[in-house]
Amino acid sequence: MILVPQPSQQPAAGMDNMRPKARRDRTAAELPPDSAQLTEPVEQCDCPDEDGYIPDELGVVPMASAPPLPAALANRLAAIEAQLAEMVGQLAGESARALARERVIDRQHAEIERLKAIERAGQLRPVVTDLCRLRNGLIRQAETVPAEMTGRQVASLLQSFAATVEEMLERCGVTVLPQGVGADFAASRQQVAAVVEINDPERDGTVAEVVQDGYAENDGGKVVVPARVKVHRYVTKEKMDG
Repeated sequence: MILVPQPSQQPAAGMDNMRPKARRDRTAAELPPDSAQLTEPVEQCDCPDEDGYIPDELGVVPMASAPPLPAALANRLAAIEAQLAEMVGQLAGESARALARERVIDRQHAEIERLKAIERAGQLRPVVTDLCRLRNGLIRQAETVPAEMTGRQVASLLQSFAATVEEMLERCGVTVLPQGVGADFAASRQQVAAVVEINDPERDGTVAEVVQDGYAENDGGKVVVPARVKVHRYVTKEKMDG
């Protein structure tokens, strides 16, 4: 059932003209005496007459008896329905394409990660090989060290292993920084390990000793590990004696 507005009609003369007024009079007569004291009006719903109309109100018309829609309105509603169906189809297509793109991106990401792993393994392969050889050399030397080996011989042996490691670093694009004893301290490439006080102002701020070597990249000279050095600091003779 739907509510549709009904046009005003003039009922036939006679008792039909009196029907709404008589109904209102009868309703007013049946009210209790104290109904006049109500603060809010009582909503009253008149019943339709025998012709199915309610004067000055909305009439209830069955769906079966509702008038057909005009042809223009029906065509317009059909066009809107077709447009909505087309939009739904477009959205479904866009969703499917977005899902396919996400799958492609996931596959590409996995492939990139795999290639990165292969590249890292290829770059580290020479270093791994050199480390394996270095370990074997250390084990072999430890097993063949004579009991009467002097300190000079031990130092020479360790220097040979250090040279092997230096070659490994060069193959990786890293070189050993020059020691530069007596040169000016370079804060960008060196760290102060200790201070050596001297009474010579001309040697103030120079490198007294290299405690640990530094390392830098061959291309560009970017410092990988700064060198640790002892630095001269000038002090007066009175302070040194004191």
